[in-house]
Amino acid sequence: MITGVDSGAGVVLGLLSFVLGAAVYVWVALALSAAFRKMGEEPWRAWVPVLNIAVLLRWGGFSMWLALLVLVPGVGQVAVWILLILTVHRLNPGFGYGGGMTVVGALLFPVWATIVGFGPAEWRGARPAHL
Repeated sequence: MITGVDSGAGVVLGLLSFVLGAAVYVWVALALSAAFRKMGEEPWRAWVPVLNIAVLLRWGGFSMWLALLVLVPGVGQVAVWILLILTVHRLNPGFGYGGGMTVVGALLFPVWATIVGFGPAEWRGARPAHL
């Protein structure tokens, strides 16, 4: 029986996807920890999977508990993505950026986190109210 894709190629592609996903996660965590440091937040929180989203949402003026929506397949993940876009839009002025950076954050979140975290911008915003 001949299959369309060799099983060895599938394993290699799966492994490559995992390694690439892990590398992107580590990069975003490094960038967010730098951004958190600028904002006066504890940098280690950027490394904890759902907590990093919760911290961003809190800084954006939303309840941290909304980050748990990411655990709901489909609709919850889209809802968190929309909330993160709104959060990025609210955080950008604190770093001195405008609406163009919101588009970057919506479409290329790792690039936004890199610019905000490793870039020259300093946090000029205020400490958020605890929700």
